Amino acid sequence: MIKRSYFPLYIHLCIYFISAFLFAYSFDISMIDDGLRHIAFAANNDVMSSWGEVFPHSLFSSYDPWYMWHRLLEFLLYFVSYENVHIVVNCLSLFTLLVLVDAHFRKNINFDFSSLTYIIVLTIVYSSFYRYTMIRPDLLSGLFILSMLLIKNRFLYSFILTLIYSPFYYLFFIYTGSMGLVYLVKKEWNSFFGTLIASIISLIGFLLIDSKGYLETVKYVLTDQSLRMGLEVSEGQPLFGFLKSIDYFILLPLFLFISLYLIKKNYSYFQANAIPTFLLITSVLWFNQLRYYHLFLPIIVLFLVEILFNSNKKNLLKLLRKSFVISKRYVGFSKKVFLFYVIAIPYTIAVFAYMFNTKSQNESVNNADFFKKEFFNNKTILLNNMGTDLYKALYFNPTIKIVPSCGLGWFDNQDMKMKDIYIRMHKEQGINEEELKTLVKYVDADIYIHYLKNSNQVLDIKKLEEYGLSIRLILNNRLIFFVDKKRL
Repeated sequence: MIKRSYFPLYIHLCIYFISAFLFAYSFDISMIDDGLRHIAFAANNDVMSSWGEVFPHSLFSSYDPWYMWHRLLEFLLYFVSYENVHIVVNCLSLFTLLVLVDAHFRKNINFDFSSLTYIIVLTIVYSSFYRYTMIRPDLLSGLFILSMLLIKNRFLYSFILTLIYSPFYYLFFIYTGSMGLVYLVKKEWNSFFGTLIASIISLIGFLLIDSKGYLETVKYVLTDQSLRMGLEVSEGQPLFGFLKSIDYFILLPLFLFISLYLIKKNYSYFQANAIPTFLLITSVLWFNQLRYYHLFLPIIVLFLVEILFNSNKKNLLKLLRKSFVISKRYVGFSKKVFLFYVIAIPYTIAVFAYMFNTKSQNESVNNADFFKKEFFNNKTILLNNMGTDLYKALYFNPTIKIVPSCGLGWFDNQDMKMKDIYIRMHKEQGINEEELKTLVKYVDADIYIHYLKNSNQVLDIKKLEEYGLSIRLILNNRLIFFVDKKRL
């Protein structure tokens, strides 16, 4: 897998493992959203066995879309504490990412950097680590793509990798399908059929376990933009603002047409180069949603680095001399100096680990440990903001039921009047006291948490008390109301 190495293989792997561990340990809790929820599901499957059980009035059924991911985390929890399992997951994820990026770098960059290769690889991973430390199963998607792009027309490798990956992520077909198209362009039929057959087997598996739940989940996730009724989520934003105003029904055929045209016009180039082919085929995804851009960022950076360093080497060295005061002579000298390995690489790892530090996020998580209080046990909580509190609440107290679920538009469609009130509650103007009372009653909430989002929303506290909503706590910009259901 590794074309050139300047250490024995075990030293080479140790450098990356130590780096991954230091990074993971330094930023500790880096996923104060979905990751906390996934850990809670994994550790408490007796009370959190399904989506509908935890998130009442959700569009999803009792199906758990992340069942296999939760079982994998559950397995890790046999060996690691609840509070530290995220460090282990992040360490393994970053270690794999470092090794895969290194393999691509050595395979595709026709330039001998000697030991500087490690520092460059660390820099690439540092620039793109965000999506790989969220404890979401989608991190496996990025690692899967990087692995598949290394395969050279091998049926067994593509089949096994696809079969291992796909059960962990219900939208696996987005990634296996993209890789299938890459293999088609490259005419690598062994890899194509290996990926296709494994994908079909995985799809059959999902359908046999719960066809209704699976198809329902896929349907709602793929139509999430329309379900939000004008609301936006940060990770669903396009890379460029002007794309917001263009409908997907226009963007999808437009991007596909441009991609097919460019592939046809420059077929010999795309047939010989898997990374640009993949990026072009998936451009409709990463141009239009930041979640895919961050996931594919290691691949994008690798592509840009490849273009830079595979260009004219004399001009490149001039650029390096001017920008970083590095000459070919000094780079060559560094190969022979043992202190470079002993000092430069550990120093770089330590600096990057320090830069990764996110201990302040631990504070943010711990500030929500009030959800452990007994009076929250087995209560249904309605929030007027789909923020990180819902994930923290489940992390600290798995008996809590939450409205909304982690999708802004995933409130049920049985009563469209209620859906409209629910959606408007999350918008800037908010809703009035009567509408809030109606919604609280509809979802059968025991507690309502109000976040002071803006000055445009004004609620009469006395009126809410008349409706049975009385303030019990005021904590960090949260007004926590308890509901007297007899007075609703």
